[in-house]
Amino acid sequence: TEGLEPEARTDLRPAEPEPARHRQDRARDYGRAAAGVVVAWVLIVGTLTGIGKLIMHTGNGNGNLLGDHTIPHWLAGQRTATLNHWSLIASNLGATQGILIVSAITCLVFIAVTRHWRPVIFLAVVMVGELGTFLTVAAIVKRPRPDVPHLDSNLPTSAFPSGHMAATTCLYVGVAILVIGHARGWWRYLFLVPAVVMPVTIALARMYRGEHHPTDILASVLFA
Repeated sequence: TEGLEPEARTDLRPAEPEPARHRQDRARDYGRAAAGVVVAWVLIVGTLTGIGKLIMHTGNGNGNLLGDHTIPHWLAGQRTATLNHWSLIASNLGATQGILIVSAITCLVFIAVTRHWRPVIFLAVVMVGELGTFLTVAAIVKRPRPDVPHLDSNLPTSAFPSGHMAATTCLYVGVAILVIGHARGWWRYLFLVPAVVMPVTIALARMYRGEHHPTDILASVLFA
């Protein structure tokens, strides 16, 4: 009620963090986040590799665990020229080129709309992590393709897990997460449709073409 002494004026100024200290705190936070991502990635790779090695004990990778033998043979028996054509188109949507195109367009749109790099970093970390996991596990497990005629040739990796399936799931679910988190309005939930339809389409196309077992698909969804 009596006011303050003039000497108290300096005590009332807003405190500002020291620039160097602030930068150190941010660097520490970024380092902690990066370490968490690496640890999570290692755990995912280890778990998936263990699952793959266990599956390899069933008929040297071509047993009938969860329909691994029955389903590819049944799909191979349903092949027609028309289905072969459409399955190739669907399969290419999950190939590296198709995934890169959709990813690039998504990143450009989010930069233009949000003016932030965080959505781009999120999607990049997810997709790079997926690619690294897929290549590492496939090289270690080395599961053979289903023992049916294959419609694709010269495939560079083994069957477990499915790179097409994992990349498609990560991409479209990631896009749905970003849109629902940033947009407002009922229409944002429409992005859940491709997050479900695209992985299902890729799964059916890859198994139809004789390139993956059902457990390859399930493992890809699990780690994605």
